[in-house]
Amino acid sequence: MENPPEETAAHETACARVAERFPRGWLRSYVKGKLRRDPIFPEAYELLRGSDEPILDVGCGVGLLAFYLRERGCMQTITGLDVDARKIRHARNAAADCYRGLSFHEQDIQEPIAEFRGNVALFDVLHYLPLAEQSALLSRLAQSVALGGLLIVRDCPRDSNLRFWMTRLAEKFAQAISWNLNTPLSFPTRAGIDAAFSETEFTREIRPLWGTSPFNNHIFIYRQRARSTVPDAEWRTRSRVRPGRPGSVPDNAD
Repeated sequence: MENPPEETAAHETACARVAERFPRGWLRSYVKGKLRRDPIFPEAYELLRGSDEPILDVGCGVGLLAFYLRERGCMQTITGLDVDARKIRHARNAAADCYRGLSFHEQDIQEPIAEFRGNVALFDVLHYLPLAEQSALLSRLAQSVALGGLLIVRDCPRDSNLRFWMTRLAEKFAQAISWNLNTPLSFPTRAGIDAAFSETEFTREIRPLWGTSPFNNHIFIYRQRARSTVPDAEWRTRSRVRPGRPGSVPDNAD
C-alpha cells in the first residue's frame, strides 16, 4: 500500500534537510540516496515516534537515524556509538549547531557499553561480529531495553537465496572501498538473534524489510513486556548493564 502524499512529502523533506548537513559531493549524495531508498528510516520513525524513552543507536555510522528522527519531530535524547572514528567525526560535524540532544561516540561495541535504559537500534551491525560476540552483544543490549521499550535489529539472515548473496556482495564491495569495517563477515541466523530474547520478557516480530532493494534485509522487533510481578528495585539490579570504561560514553549531549 502506498504512503499518503503528506507522509511521502514529510519523508522527502527530512531526507533533503539531513543531506544538506553534509559536505557537497559523494557523501551528501550517499546520505540523500540512503535515506530516501532505505525503508529502515521511516520504519524506525513509526516504531519510535510514540516513545519518550532515550534511544541508543549501536553502530550509528554517520548518524543518519538520529538526524532523520529529529527532522521528523522526534525529540528523544539519542546516543550513537560506532567503532569507525571517521564516521563519528562526520556525525558530530553534521550535528554541530543544529541538532540538540544528540551525542556520538567512538566505541568498540564488543567492549562493555555504559549503563543505558530506553530504546535500542542495531542496524546492519551483527554480521560484522563473530557469532559468539553477536550473542553476547544482543544479551547485553536486551538488558538495556526499558519496560515497554523496543530493541530493533535490522540485518541479513544467513539464507541460501539470491537476496542473501546479493547482500553479501554489497557488503564486500563496501569493505573493498574502505567505507565499512574490513573484517570477516558472519551473517546471523534468525534463531541466533531470537535466542537472546526470552519469550517471557519480550514480544517478537520478524519480517522482511527490503523495500525495492535486491537485499535480504529483515527487521526484528523485540518489545520488553511489563513486569508487574518483579519489584522495580529488583528489576533494576538484575538488568543493570555493566559500566563501560571511564569516558566510554561521555555525558555531553551535543
